[in-house]
Amino acid sequence: MKKKAPKLHDFRIKYSANGSVMTSYHYYSCTTAEQALEFQREMIENKGWNIKLLSIEKKNPYADKWEDESDILNKES
Repeated sequence: MKKKAPKLHDFRIKYSANGSVMTSYHYYSCTTAEQALEFQREMIENKGWNIKLLSIEKKNPYADKWEDESDILNKES
């Protein structure tokens, strides 16, 4: 019997760059918010970015809304 691949979800991470008044988003397809945050942290380290993470949201395709998952940011601090 074949193993099922884990279900991927769309996540977006809102951030602001130092010295900027604007915010931006990075989007990831992951299994969990923890994984999206891990990918974001790798990008920050590899690119040498100086940004502040503001929120993480998960797309609910049934309600067509973004759901807040930002509590993970507080756990990681």
